[in-house]
Amino acid sequence: MAGKLPVFGAEEYKKQVTALGGTVEDFKGAIDWQDEVSRTAFTQNHNLSLSGGTNKFNYFGSLGMQIQEGILKGNEIKRYNGRINLSQKLLDDKLVIEVNLSANNTVNLRPSIGGLIGGAISTNPTIPAYGTDGKPYVFQNGINPLTVLALEKDLTTINRVLGNVSGALTLTKGLVYKLNFGIDNATGNRDIQSLPNSVPLRPGRLETYNNVNRNHLIEHTLNYSTTIDRHKLTALAGYSYQKIFVQTRATSINNFAISDIEPLYNPGLGQELTLAGNKPSGSAYINELQSYFGRVNYQYNDRYLFTASIRADGSSKFGANNKYGYYPSFAGAWILSKESFLENSFFHNLKLRAGWGQTGNQEIPPKITQALFTSQVSGTTSYPLYPGTAYPAGTTYNRFANPDIQWEVSTQTDVGVDFELFKGALSGTVDYFRKVSNNILLQIIPADPIQPANTTWSNIKDMDIINQGVEADLNYRHTTPGGFTYSVGGNITFIDNKVKNSPYSVIASGFAQGAGLTSSPVNGYINNQPIGTYYLKEFIGFDANGKSAYRDVNNDGLINDYDRLPIGTALPNRTYNLFFTLAYKGFDLAANLNGVSGNKIYDNTANSNFYKLLLSKGVNTTAEAIKYPEEAKTNDAPISSRFVKDGKYFRFNNLAIGYNFNPAKMGLSKWVSAIRVSLTGQNLFVITPYDGYDPEVNIDRQDGGVSSYGIDYLSYPKARSFLFGLNVTF
Repeated sequence: MAGKLPVFGAEEYKKQVTALGGTVEDFKGAIDWQDEVSRTAFTQNHNLSLSGGTNKFNYFGSLGMQIQEGILKGNEIKRYNGRINLSQKLLDDKLVIEVNLSANNTVNLRPSIGGLIGGAISTNPTIPAYGTDGKPYVFQNGINPLTVLALEKDLTTINRVLGNVSGALTLTKGLVYKLNFGIDNATGNRDIQSLPNSVPLRPGRLETYNNVNRNHLIEHTLNYSTTIDRHKLTALAGYSYQKIFVQTRATSINNFAISDIEPLYNPGLGQELTLAGNKPSGSAYINELQSYFGRVNYQYNDRYLFTASIRADGSSKFGANNKYGYYPSFAGAWILSKESFLENSFFHNLKLRAGWGQTGNQEIPPKITQALFTSQVSGTTSYPLYPGTAYPAGTTYNRFANPDIQWEVSTQTDVGVDFELFKGALSGTVDYFRKVSNNILLQIIPADPIQPANTTWSNIKDMDIINQGVEADLNYRHTTPGGFTYSVGGNITFIDNKVKNSPYSVIASGFAQGAGLTSSPVNGYINNQPIGTYYLKEFIGFDANGKSAYRDVNNDGLINDYDRLPIGTALPNRTYNLFFTLAYKGFDLAANLNGVSGNKIYDNTANSNFYKLLLSKGVNTTAEAIKYPEEAKTNDAPISSRFVKDGKYFRFNNLAIGYNFNPAKMGLSKWVSAIRVSLTGQNLFVITPYDGYDPEVNIDRQDGGVSSYGIDYLSYPKARSFLFGLNVTF
């Protein structure tokens, strides 16, 4: 584990609870529960590949296995994969057939991560981990995190097969027809079980989810290329069709007798199967995508470049009136360094670039353009205009049909320059980009209050999301006369993101979790603010009674949701990356560092776990709970800017050292052509003001399909990894 949350140790815990007037239950232990539920984990990666062939036939095959332990106990992933690629030339090499097939099996065993982390950071540290019988210690008014580890299991198995067959036929000089057929079939099975237990009393439960995902693709392309004197031309025309089928089914059962047989191996041992608590559920949908596309590339004299493309994309997710979207793009470049007026300049290469294009987004739930109905018996639902007057038995709308919903469109412009100096030793790029997304697809509350559904998906016509900025990249490489090679470089991006012309004061996207916090909106889409902006009451300290005080934004004497205001964003406005490499003879080294700034994190973990009231009741916390001496111990902790924290960081992301042995000098050249050993360290350190497990975090706290950003709630701890590698080529 790269770093732990700084919760109180046993002695400090007793001191702080006593200082707050709480009663300490002292079990005489001194336990670091984060250590108890975690471990130094080991991962194995083994890969074997074989390749060969003849003039007309080539093959490649590989087998791989990965066994990866998680840094939390009870967490392990096993992956097995196989791959084969075949290529055959026929008809005097005019026809090339390629076959690619891969199969993967993944078994993922997880504990109850939220329950395990939540217990580890809040359990009384004086409680011993194990009793005299060697089993997890049992105590009143709580549960040992190790018992949670023993009772909770989440097991997922995924089998996936991917394959494609393609044929490329040269019809005449420069004209090639290609047919590609691909499949991606995956099945998944997930069992979430809680074992029955006597102390603490748990009846036992098993939830089973079965998923099927089938994806078929067929593509036809016709490619033409020719060169006439200084003119080079390539043209492509194509058609693609993709069909996606997704099916899910879920069942559950309660009340298992305590036995050596785990529920997931025999669900029939469950004794309660009622529709009220264990009603089977499921869903299925088919989504189809169809595209027509074309592209032309033109070069003149290897210094003037131009490309243009057009796509017509259709999706069955949209209504009958707007299934298709049409997306053009254009780009050009001028290589100035090849012009006569720059032949003797210090520029080894200088290129100007510009481009403009559009793309479509269809990432919305399926079926939402279609009407949805529900049937009920008499008396179960009342009329919205006449509460208390029941519907007669029959069928009613849950959702109206929406044939007008259409593609979300993004329009992007890019202008850039590429340059090389000192015979290519120093190179770099500078780019300006501006992307405007409109016809935004969002789930919203209908303006008409008399609707069969509380929310509906729609295009927000005038609303724009603008993403613009500048990116700069600079690299230097050099080789000394003695054979020492090194390079150093980096890039930085400045990003300005804004929501414009939204008809809503806020479209909520992220929601808090925890006792008293669940479903409280934290951030969303707000006019003239970046997406993921926190929209909260501003915490300004405490009143005379030690209770939280908030800014009265509208000066009406009341503190409520009307006093929410933008408090930073989850999106960084600067990202950067640095690298360094060096090599000498058989030795090589590479280092990578990266970071972000300008972003905030909502520490939902601290909001729900680290405040004075909990500590006074014997729940362990960090020093954040006693940060304010003037705070009353009875003060509660609703969502507010109090828990918005700076999320910037600078991370030493990767350091790799390797050595390539000379098999000839080792007397092995008859059997071995290459031997390499390497050692890699990942996430070696991070510099950040954020005091959670890691600042690079985003727990999915969305509701209704709108992506959430920047919320940290009982997240999986970040690992620091060291990897030893051995590669042998025969």
